[in-house]
Amino acid sequence: MKIETVGIIGAGQMGGGIAHVTALAGYNVLLFDIAPANIEKGIATISGNMARQAASEKITESDRSDALGRIAATPDMDGLAACDLIIESATEKE
Repeated sequence: MKIETVGIIGAGQMGGGIAHVTALAGYNVLLFDIAPANIEKGIATISGNMARQAASEKITESDRSDALGRIAATPDMDGLAACDLIIESATEKE
């Protein structure tokens, strides 16, 4: 099975980091978090981190733009149904 789209549950530090490297590797990423504001914050953090990488010439601005274009948010877990791989990185609350 070929993996094309990766779903990530949890848009915090670890989920954002996974989304970051996954998108840079060329995979489409669907990011979900129970708090929609966390998704927006996570994508903004990813963008800032990639901007730093581009500024230090670790990636090109084109790499950054392409990778950010591969990251999308889904408002509910049903949106992850079409993913080829799902990674859970959500905080557990007992």
